[in-house]
Amino acid sequence: MHPLSSAVQELYLKELSHLNSLRKTGLNTGAVVCRAFPPAVLAGLGIRPVRIPVDVSVEKRDTAGNLVRQDVCPLVQGLLGDIQSDCSDFIVGMHTCDMTRRLFQESDRFSRIPVHQIQLPATKGDASLRFFTSQVDRICRDLATNGFSSGYNSSAAEDWYCSTMEAASFLRLKADTIPPVALQYILHLFRIADPATLKKKIEKLLDSTGPYEPEFTLLLTGSPVVPGDNIVAETVEAMGGALVPVNCTGFQMFPDKSDKPDDFSIATLCRIYFESMKCVRCRPNNETFTHTAEELRFTGAHGLIVKSLKFCDLWFTEKARMKQAFKVPVLVLDTAFSRGENERTAVRVESFVQSLEGI
Repeated sequence: MHPLSSAVQELYLKELSHLNSLRKTGLNTGAVVCRAFPPAVLAGLGIRPVRIPVDVSVEKRDTAGNLVRQDVCPLVQGLLGDIQSDCSDFIVGMHTCDMTRRLFQESDRFSRIPVHQIQLPATKGDASLRFFTSQVDRICRDLATNGFSSGYNSSAAEDWYCSTMEAASFLRLKADTIPPVALQYILHLFRIADPATLKKKIEKLLDSTGPYEPEFTLLLTGSPVVPGDNIVAETVEAMGGALVPVNCTGFQMFPDKSDKPDDFSIATLCRIYFESMKCVRCRPNNETFTHTAEELRFTGAHGLIVKSLKFCDLWFTEKARMKQAFKVPVLVLDTAFSRGENERTAVRVESFVQSLEGI
């Protein structure tokens, strides 16, 4: 593994430990699952945003495995393990599919962490945006009522949003020259770290090692990738390639709005994040394919990997369209968080890279 990849993983663990130390001093944290909920809204409430799962450790998988059937989405199992631990002071339990809806509706049976449930509309449009914004408004009022916030501060929201976008923009320019595991964990840092200091930390990391010159570039889309789910990035890195994630835990986690908003109200932030969703669950999901095609052109990628989690029909049912829609070779992976699945995934990625022409 490249030295930078090891260094970034160590930094992630340090940031996680630092966050836990801050919580002991009284800092409130609020955990979100989906990128559609604007982290800056929580920051505006004086709450530290966290995105879960923060890892897919064996211990958490085993804990979750004792409570649910084995044909449950691996991401939901990871969420279940997290919410049984002390992952945050509360959770924004966004319903993005039937499994997450069921998880958060039943969460009080196995977790002491309060869950504020919210439905994410699958159909985009003005009515859906108004509904989504009204739910976020409701959650903000509930958080104030329950003592998690003394009110919304748009200046604090602005600081969080602008710092995030500055760090993300800097990282995007460097993406295809960063080792895959390092890039994946730098993106994971946005789950837990304060973005005000993140750009400087990324710069320091990149300066600490020599340049990475990949022999080929792949694009990654599909289901969320969480800390500990490293096999695709590790395999591509071992073969000397670059892997640019453009899914909801990659660069699609950031809004595609480059201009600074006129204001940082809750309504404005909801609109920015809602309108920039390009998840395959959205209906119609033509934007998913348009966005992926644009990213392929931008990166000049030699191929596309579509990573789908087992039992997640949202991505896997689109595999035929994905293979037909783009001009580059496409590999669709059906993955889970287990040693056996990792070995199978590594073999498939290796075979895919070896089959690519022109590298």
